[in-house]
Amino acid sequence: MPQTDDVDYGRRTVLAAVLAATLPGSAAARAHDVSSFPRAMMTAAGPPSSAVFPQGVASGDPTPTGAVLWTRVSPDAHREGVPLRLTVARDAALSNTVGSWRVPADRVADHDYTVKAALDGELEPDRRYYYRFAYDGATSPVGRCRTLPAPDASPDRVAFALATCQDYRNGYYGAYHHVANEDVDFVVHLGDFIYEHGGGQFDDRSLSLPSGENVAMDLDDFRYLHRTYRTDRFLQEALAAHAIIQTWDDHEIVNNRYWDYETGRPYAGRGDHPRNDDPEFMTQLFADGIRAWWEYTPTRVAYDPDADSLLDQIDLWRRYRFGDLVDLFVTDERLYRTAPADGAQFGARIGESDGEITETMLGERQRRWFTDRLAGSDATWSAWANEVLAMEFDLDLGGVELLNADAWDAFAAERDRILRAAAESDSSLVALTGDMHTALAGYIEGRDRRYGVEFMTPAITSQNLRELLGLPNDPEVRRLVERYVQEYNPHVRFFDSHDWGYATVEFTPDACTYSAYGVDKRTNSANANRRLLARFRCPAGEYSLQRRG
Repeated sequence: MPQTDDVDYGRRTVLAAVLAATLPGSAAARAHDVSSFPRAMMTAAGPPSSAVFPQGVASGDPTPTGAVLWTRVSPDAHREGVPLRLTVARDAALSNTVGSWRVPADRVADHDYTVKAALDGELEPDRRYYYRFAYDGATSPVGRCRTLPAPDASPDRVAFALATCQDYRNGYYGAYHHVANEDVDFVVHLGDFIYEHGGGQFDDRSLSLPSGENVAMDLDDFRYLHRTYRTDRFLQEALAAHAIIQTWDDHEIVNNRYWDYETGRPYAGRGDHPRNDDPEFMTQLFADGIRAWWEYTPTRVAYDPDADSLLDQIDLWRRYRFGDLVDLFVTDERLYRTAPADGAQFGARIGESDGEITETMLGERQRRWFTDRLAGSDATWSAWANEVLAMEFDLDLGGVELLNADAWDAFAAERDRILRAAAESDSSLVALTGDMHTALAGYIEGRDRRYGVEFMTPAITSQNLRELLGLPNDPEVRRLVERYVQEYNPHVRFFDSHDWGYATVEFTPDACTYSAYGVDKRTNSANANRRLLARFRCPAGEYSLQRRG
């Protein structure tokens, strides 16, 4: 796997990928480099078939000379000895081809019939490409991918669509139809791509796990969830239209998950899994969740199922460089985190001990990687793909302080270390956040200064405050909730937990612009109503949020 300064996956991941490519019989898995595939004489042509390609296509993890392309062949359509073909072109009609390749038949049935092809070295920087798979005479939809700018480029603009928290059972994905049509370069997904539960609130979105349980119990359950989520037509449309840069949160495996460093085993949150007291079972459950995520995500990160510890199976943390305009940092805030204080807690602060880090979200190795690169960034903007709320966030309930121990407030010493590192560079910090099922804009502040701004995207479908508390969809109630939040958090400029949808963020040399959109999740239609919730502009080098809509 070629390694350049513009995509940084950490040293262990690079080493694992190299070993996987060179050592016979290595257990480490990776996206297959197309340079190892034979060239195909014919392009990937034929009638499109959702029966053969029921999960469509996706692309992700760009470099200046490539991207990872993904698809899945239906087991019902699979035939022994039949290869998969892939064509990449410079135009949507696939007439101006870059090349066509034959994916050997023995690669097709691996990993639940999912296939990943890495194009590194085949493409040119900062341009769009189109691709299509073909199998046994049938073709996939045409997908579109994009490469990163050259390392020494000075882009005029980079734009992302932000998505998170898409409980399939709790609504429809009309938001993704709008994402597909946005003028953005990439989708950044901030976690909770799947939820681990069966059942459902919408009759036609109810899920029946293969295990027969209501929560994922094994690899078959996780694969079923990924397969089912990816059958949604609007999600497929968005993933075909834009390459995705993806991290995870807790629900890709189990709610409120964490690692107990004393016992060397993973846990779900209290009451979040019926087998939580069984170390062997939970270790295997986490391993199964990791494997399914890797199989169904168009990522190039190395995955080693035979690593001695779960903590060494996969490194999701990485950096993407968009010339001198944006450094995008993707962190993993679940695999290495220590025990939470049972979710939202009253009157407690953890993670602060005279600056000593006693509780961690990132783990020592990832934290060192992140802070070193934040401090050394020379880009105009440092964008942080951050799963949970970074800013301080206080609420008061009857005179008792309420702390969300699932967010960075519970890991304050580690957060302080990150913010100090960000302050060492001239780059402006922008946290791009999911998790809270809320649209939010505000400042990341310390005792003496502002360290950055934070933009949160609403959930695609998952339960927000309006749904949780049964609040009326009334403008005055919205304003009352926002004013209540701002009373205790004056650094929050905008707060909306009444809507579902997505957000976009655009970076230019002069400013960063955040736009939050509300989309009706109750309508299973491309015409699901979309409206602008808020728009804020932040000038480069100045943490000052200016409302524009």
